[in-house]
Amino acid sequence: MATRAAALLIALALVAGCARPDGEPRIPLPGQVASVESDRERGYAFDEEAQKNLPLIEDLVVLEFVDDLGARLVRSLGDQPFDYRFRVIVNPELNAFAVPGGYVYIHSGTLLSAGSVDELAGVMAHELGHVKGRHSARMAADTAIPSLLANIAGIAASAAAGNAAPLVAAQAANVAIQLQYSRQYEDEADRMAVNFLNHAGFGPEGLVRFFERIDLEERKLPPGQIPPYLYSHPQVESRIDVVRGLEEKTAPTGPPPRDLEARFAEVQARLSWLIEHRRVSLSAVDPFDRSIADPALARAAELRTAGRPDEALAVLNEAEGASPNDPRIAYRRGEILDEQGRLDDAIAAYRRAVHLDPNPSAVFLALGRAHEAAGHRREALFFLEQARFHAGPKGRVRTQIEGEIERLIFPVVTDSGFAVGEDARDEKRAIGEKATAVPAGTRRVAWWGQLGRHWSGRNPYFRVRWVAPDGTKGKSESPDIHRGNLIARHDFGRGGAAAGPWRLELLYGDAVVHSESIAAGASRG
Repeated sequence: MATRAAALLIALALVAGCARPDGEPRIPLPGQVASVESDRERGYAFDEEAQKNLPLIEDLVVLEFVDDLGARLVRSLGDQPFDYRFRVIVNPELNAFAVPGGYVYIHSGTLLSAGSVDELAGVMAHELGHVKGRHSARMAADTAIPSLLANIAGIAASAAAGNAAPLVAAQAANVAIQLQYSRQYEDEADRMAVNFLNHAGFGPEGLVRFFERIDLEERKLPPGQIPPYLYSHPQVESRIDVVRGLEEKTAPTGPPPRDLEARFAEVQARLSWLIEHRRVSLSAVDPFDRSIADPALARAAELRTAGRPDEALAVLNEAEGASPNDPRIAYRRGEILDEQGRLDDAIAAYRRAVHLDPNPSAVFLALGRAHEAAGHRREALFFLEQARFHAGPKGRVRTQIEGEIERLIFPVVTDSGFAVGEDARDEKRAIGEKATAVPAGTRRVAWWGQLGRHWSGRNPYFRVRWVAPDGTKGKSESPDIHRGNLIARHDFGRGGAAAGPWRLELLYGDAVVHSESIAAGASRG
């Protein structure tokens, strides 16, 4: 255990203190506010350690509810640079905290003690206020203490020391993480929370009631002992007055979320059962007779292979009526609908499959990818994270899933373009060019792409290939590198490029992580 703790501490010290491959420090210098990209990096690093070392709830029903509630609040934030993620820590204390990059952690005690969904929404809205206000970054600049990653090391050491109860590690994390937010930041977060709650249809009264719960808890404790929430969110009594004053001047702008209210009691009961039985998820599957659907699944596979997808779907729909608890039927329907580009229907089928059996990582992976294809980044991240959990602690599939999650969080290519003709010969001239077409007879084209900072240092893992207008794929090759830019050239030969769209594909491992097209055959001018 001591060796593992030392290794974790050394690794985290390197993350916290060393410079990036491009020479720029990861942590802002004293007096500087961290960049948004730095916030994203720090939050990601913290969450990676939290996933390893804190007792987190992994139950689909609980997490979907918290994520849906968080998404409703996030929609009122306006444009955001982060993809917000919501975690539930097994800890009976009333507490919640947020770290840079949009990660919000809620104690199970907070979720179970909330008397209504709007109380929980109030807590989450306040934490979102801290993130949107970038209070952690501003606090670090004010105090010249870049403490977040150092505190991660403390969490890792606490967990690696072999504490008997995981709650010890969670509580140590809770106290260590919290920045002592000033009254200015608390007031700012409260005011933003009221705005978020009104736009989400809740109103601020839930936040007031939760503050009152904290106040009552403090009164019941021995003198000098305060609830954990007050370590980082002090002066609750005065803040109750502030929120009440805002409540009198504002009102919700939309209807209350009845769907979330209806689910809240079920989620509390489920979470309570999980904690009582020391479980982090409930993965029971309703019984079904596999033999009922086996012939239909086989027939649907034949029809699918024969290029008759609609007939295959009809067979599966009939089978689902005979065996409604068989998750395999819903999954196969999802695959066929996905292939047809009917993404909304495919997502519905996949979701039915994961609720019938929340165990196979393949279904979560398919659901995450379908959401990504439909442009639903938040949902894609949520279900890919579920796939990661169900894929086990290691292995090729887990590594693949982690790569997809990382790619969604951190842009691989931040700027790119094409250079043609003589500009394509020289890398210095090529970078920055934004040609939109390859004139007829042009022999050379070059693509350049500026890598996101998160991906710097991983150049050997990238490959590029050109795809002709007829779909023929060229051989994948390593790109050239110039000042953090990837460069790929293609020579069309004496006759120039075949007319039509030529596509450049950037691969990371086996996955296409960026593609870009340029039309060929257009005349000059």
